[in-house]
Amino acid sequence: MLFLLRTAFWLTLVLALIPLGSDYESKPEEQVNPVSAFIAAQATVSDIGGFCQRNPQACETGGDAITAIGHRAANGARIVYEYFGAQVQDTSQRPGQLADAPASTETVQSSQSFSSTASVSATQDAPVLETAFGPVPRPKPRSG
Repeated sequence: MLFLLRTAFWLTLVLALIPLGSDYESKPEEQVNPVSAFIAAQATVSDIGGFCQRNPQACETGGDAITAIGHRAANGARIVYEYFGAQVQDTSQRPGQLADAPASTETVQSSQSFSSTASVSATQDAPVLETAFGPVPRPKPRSG
């Protein structure tokens, strides 16, 4: 638990120091000396380190809570993994099932009137296409 607190503190400090090189001009009263900020950060970390010595019951309860949350997260990840694993198995069986289905030779009439009277029919001579899985190409960005 102490590791998480230290990590959160240092990440906050790093994120606070990132805008130093930006174009944003800060007011003179907002300027913070990096050395004094570092000294304050060290004092904060040492104070957080002594928290468990001052309040052992609170640290024990916090550790139990984090353990319970970790178990819930692991169970949730397992459920999601099993769900998507079942979905992948179902989709891998579909192409064979669709290829074995008989083709229909029915004629479908449209309820709307068109200038040409065409009907759609499925024939048995049509080739059976297989689905190929792979990366989808992205469109080129527009310039200008």
